[in-house]
Amino acid sequence: MTANRKPAERRLCWSLAAAMAALAMPAPAAALSKMASTVLCADLPAANAEAEAGKRALVEAEALFAARADQTKAEAGLDAYEKALASDPGNVAVRIKAARLYYLVADGYLRFAGEAREPAMIAGFERGMAHAAAALAVTSPVLKRKICAGAPMADVVASLDERAVEPIYWFCTHMGKYGLAKDLLEVLSNKDLIFAVMSKLQTLKPDYFHFAPDRYLGGYYTKVPFPDGDLARSFAHFSASIKGAPNYLATYNLMAEMYVIRAVNKVDPRARVCAIGAKTIAEGAPAPTVHPCRTLFESLLNTVKNAKPDVLPDLLPELAIEKRKAEALLKDVDTYFPAP
Repeated sequence: MTANRKPAERRLCWSLAAAMAALAMPAPAAALSKMASTVLCADLPAANAEAEAGKRALVEAEALFAARADQTKAEAGLDAYEKALASDPGNVAVRIKAARLYYLVADGYLRFAGEAREPAMIAGFERGMAHAAAALAVTSPVLKRKICAGAPMADVVASLDERAVEPIYWFCTHMGKYGLAKDLLEVLSNKDLIFAVMSKLQTLKPDYFHFAPDRYLGGYYTKVPFPDGDLARSFAHFSASIKGAPNYLATYNLMAEMYVIRAVNKVDPRARVCAIGAKTIAEGAPAPTVHPCRTLFESLLNTVKNAKPDVLPDLLPELAIEKRKAEALLKDVDTYFPAP
């Protein structure tokens, strides 16, 4: 997965992405990769299991979701949700729960599973996409049809209302992670729709899932416009997300990994903070011994590391994963910020 590669490998991957994307104009229509289109545009499956069996499976799935801090139980919950939805395929709330659990397992537990993790992660993100797409088919069939028909992006965005917020968010989130885990063509094929959706969500429901639209746009502007991105915008969006939801730890990790590591080569090392446009030390003063971007990197990750584990009681398992991510990034601080 690109996000888990060593710094040099990740920079190479995004350099290749930048070179390819620089040749393409922004998509005027809601184009998707073949895989994403196949998942989104599939018909909602018919019920193929007995209702009582489905109810029993749902009770089991909900209990396992509540116990998802245990990886084995989280993975068992995925199977239970699949069984429950086989008898009630149009249940939007259950589809979203399943998408959330697939995300936790794929982006959380499997991240630490070693070299063999990628096929399972890719499969998990694809299933998460499928559940979100099925939910979208129920809540917003017009929006789904327009995307699948390749309608102009403006028409797609105009059809996105509050009923679509949850399913389209989880669909795009899984689709973005799938692309990073799969290949660069997948990322480039889907980036325009994801950007349009997140931009609309920022105006429609900016606080959704702990200010997720700003969090996504913060990452987006570390890469776009290609090849240098717009780090001032990135910093502003990440900062807005943290200000809106200071207890959601994933934003700190993402800002450290996506913004700070990219900014280190583009910020005057004499800056007081690692931010575009910050005041600098007096002209002619020597650069500080410790690069300010390293200081910000460590500050963000230590915020996660030192946060109370129950800072968001409904997300205890997710926050525990973020703490593991922060510790892993901190271990590599000398790799990201080598001594001069």
